[in-house]
Amino acid sequence: MKRHLKWSHVYRLYEVFEPLLKQSVPKEAKPHGERVVVLAPHIDDETIGCGGVMMKHVAAGDRVAVLTFADCTEPRMAEGHAAGQILGVSRQEFLPFVTRHLLDRPESAARLAEFLEAEQPDLIYTPSLFDRHTDHVAVNILLARFIRKHGLSAMIYGYEVWSTLTPNVAVDISAVQARKAQALNCFVSQNASNN
Repeated sequence: MKRHLKWSHVYRLYEVFEPLLKQSVPKEAKPHGERVVVLAPHIDDETIGCGGVMMKHVAAGDRVAVLTFADCTEPRMAEGHAAGQILGVSRQEFLPFVTRHLLDRPESAARLAEFLEAEQPDLIYTPSLFDRHTDHVAVNILLARFIRKHGLSAMIYGYEVWSTLTPNVAVDISAVQARKAQALNCFVSQNASNN
């Protein structure tokens, strides 16, 4: 017997959730974590997505390390290093992989594992699983596979790059917004084509 979804059921479900939708998004000064890892599929994703929060971690004395996976050409790495200095990151590593092929090479997972084992993070930022770029999804899949195989007790936050998301946590970066803009200006090659 086939069951069909009735609009009355949808409306009833909405009535249950509707009061919750009026709630404000929880605000944090910064998420808790002293050893922070930021996973960036491409150079500039980390600055666009969570550059302000990274600066708040650094200001609090937290260690911030960034792992970038794809399209790490010499000019882009120079831009990434310049932005990293403004953000105050402790470590940046750029991997030599090609965009849209992160899941095709076992080296991607191996390098992620090495980085996480070295950093021992208690907080990880990764692009949202719902971001619309295939490499952003691939980084999440690599992270999920690592966790399944090795376990990990770190808190994981997804950040927005391409797709507008509905946040479940907000961090006020007003105090560091001008410095984030300076870091974004380091990406001359990307700003020329897609500012």
